[in-house]
Amino acid sequence: MCEFCVKHGDGKKWYLAMENYSRELLHQQDRIGYMSYFANTFEERVPRSLTQLEKLSRTPFLNIAKLFLTPSQKRDHFGQIVPLEDMEQILAQMDGIFRLSCPCRRVTTGQKNARYCYALTADPQLAAEVDNSFSLEVITSSEAIESIRTLDKEGLFHSIWTFKTPYIGAVCNCDQDCIAYRISYSRSYYQVMFRGEYVGRVDFDACNGCRNCMRQCHFGAIRYSVANKKVEIDVRQCFGCGVCRAICQNDAITLHARSADPVAVKIW
Repeated sequence: MCEFCVKHGDGKKWYLAMENYSRELLHQQDRIGYMSYFANTFEERVPRSLTQLEKLSRTPFLNIAKLFLTPSQKRDHFGQIVPLEDMEQILAQMDGIFRLSCPCRRVTTGQKNARYCYALTADPQLAAEVDNSFSLEVITSSEAIESIRTLDKEGLFHSIWTFKTPYIGAVCNCDQDCIAYRISYSRSYYQVMFRGEYVGRVDFDACNGCRNCMRQCHFGAIRYSVANKKVEIDVRQCFGCGVCRAICQNDAITLHARSADPVAVKIW
């Protein structure tokens, strides 16, 4: 289990512990104010921060900065990748969900209505404080699950996000346009998005070597063997999102507990 399961889940999957989504927790520590400030100022704050990080990455000081940046994110706002089946469990237990335009895509693509984000509450105070341009849309758990299933097939991976940990306030559906993906993975500035509780595994007998899954993988974890005409998954690279499964016509890919894999167990 990851460190968050130990700290916030009593040794179980912490993101399935419903107390981490509770209204009581939401209304503590001015979390609604924090969430609305986060959304309303995102387009102004984040480009400046990315510019500063890029400059810092060209110096020897980035590794020192990581010692402070990652713990700060763990305290206030971080994400963890969650596969479709666990995401469905989360959404099924929510009594109110806002769908909204993705702040990341506003910055990286300029699109103001890329509706890939879900606030896991329909609290009227939050609705009143968030900028109207986000066009908050109240949807049911069933509608959210159906939407997530569609995004999974399209190849977007899913993540949960804290707002003053351990409160889990949002679900995002990510690809290379996600700023957290860029910070944590493609540019490796520091870690704000953590790997999931699983790793993928290929059934070689079922794999036909079509390589569609390689195009679906955002983390470069799938390798192709010309000699064997099969793919395999490097668990050192796998983030456990599971979206590679959606495109496999032979159901040759499954997810297995990271904790049971001797190589991946300590890689988060």
